[in-house]
This record gives sequence, C-alpha cells and structure tokens, in this order.
Amino acid sequence: MLVPTLPESRFLILDDADMASLVSVALAAERWAGVGGSDRAPVVVPAWWRPDADTAMPLVHRAVQRRAALYGLTAVRDELVAEPAEGSQSFPELSQLLLAATRLAARHGCDSVLFPVRAADLEREVTVAGVAREVDRAVLVGRLASLDGEGLAACTVITPLVDLDDEQLLDLARDLSVPSDACWWSGVGGEPAAAEAARRWQGVRGMPAGPGLVAGPRLTRTA
Repeated sequence: MLVPTLPESRFLILDDADMASLVSVALAAERWAGVGGSDRAPVVVPAWWRPDADTAMPLVHRAVQRRAALYGLTAVRDELVAEPAEGSQSFPELSQLLLAATRLAARHGCDSVLFPVRAADLEREVTVAGVAREVDRAVLVGRLASLDGEGLAACTVITPLVDLDDEQLLDLARDLSVPSDACWWSGVGGEPAAAEAARRWQGVRGMPAGPGLVAGPRLTRTA
C-alpha cells in the first residue's frame, strides 16, 4: 500500500505503544533518516487516550523505551494521559492532551506533534464523521497553540493514520518491517488488558502468530 509521506519537521510522537504508534515511530524515523541531523531526531513521549491508564502506562513506558532504543530516538520522562469519562459521547480531555503535547513539543525543540490516532480505535470502525472529527481536532488545537504564543506559532498536529482500518495498518506495518513485539501488550499474558489487546490484533487477517512482523526495523543510521 502507499506509505504516508510525513512533512519535513521535527516530531514529538505521542506513543501509546500500540500498533499505530509503532508505525508512526517507524515513519518518523525513516523521515529523519532522509533529512539527517541529530538536532532533528524525533522525540517520543509515553501517552494514553483510552480507559485503564493505571494498568497500561507501566507497560507503555517499557515498550516506548524499547522502541526508542531500536530506532535511535529520544524518549522523554514525561507522560501525557487522557481518559474518556464513562458513558460520555464527547472527549474534551483528548483536546487538552493535544494542547499539552504542543507545549511539550516546544520545550523539546519540536515543531510538529505526530498523533497516531485512528477513528477505528475510538469507535471500533472507520467512519467519515469520526475521521473528520479527529482531523478537525488536530487542526484546531494547532491553531489554538499558535494563539497561545510562547514559541508555539509553528507547531502543528498531524494525524497521518487516522483513516486506516486494522488490515490497512498491518499492511503498512509490514511495509515498514516493524517489530510487533515492541507493543505494550506483547508478551504480557498475565495482564488481562494486555491479553485482550493481543487477542484483538491476533484476530486481524495477516497478523503473524509469533512475535515480529518481519524481523525488526529496517533502518540503519549512518554517521
């Protein structure tokens, strides 16, 4: 499938250690490999925008550190978390998380926030309304950040995977040779939430039974 082309930016990647954020890390690392310069290396921050943050975040931190080491990126100590209110049809906390991400991006010298949200993750399916909502949210948060000033004028929020379903995402993961065992739910069979997430992905057509979509990242940094 066609691989999304990222703009030439220094990215702060919101990494929830799931499959979409792993693909985002690989895309940003590949973009950086084409641009070069240690001052343009993407930065990853552990993040979460679903229920059960208390259970997931320790596993997310561990997986994010592994990804950063695999791709030669910087993982910051901060974390960004937003949990939807139970039974609510809206998610204003997600907009607040993105605004906080733009401020964090500025502190780390990044000019773009890479948000690996998918409509399919928030609604279990891809809908035109769901995609439009998340694209609008990203654009409007970027505009609000520029109004706040403090060096944020050029900070944008991008959502390159927002309209992909699970099978399309796995196709892209294979194209990028990402290691599936770098997800937060991999190899954590004793944790119910992780086991449920693993079963979800193992049920998607094309997902390998064992760890690793291929063998690992295909990128090699040169001096």
